[in-house]
Amino acid sequence: MFTALKYHGVDARLCMFRGENHELSRSGKPKHRMRRLQEITDWFDKYLK
Repeated sequence: MFTALKYHGVDARLCMFRGENHELSRSGKPKHRMRRLQEITDWFDKYLK
C-alpha cells in the first residue's frame, strides 16, 4: 500500500516499530503505543485542521 501511494505521488509516511506486530494498539510496548498515537494525532493536525 505504501509503495503504491508513493508511486502515485501521494504524501505518505510508513511507521514501523521494531519487535511489534499488528497487535501494537492492544498489546505493544507502552512507548510504542504512545508513539503510534502521536503519529496518528500528528496526521490529524496536519491534514484535518
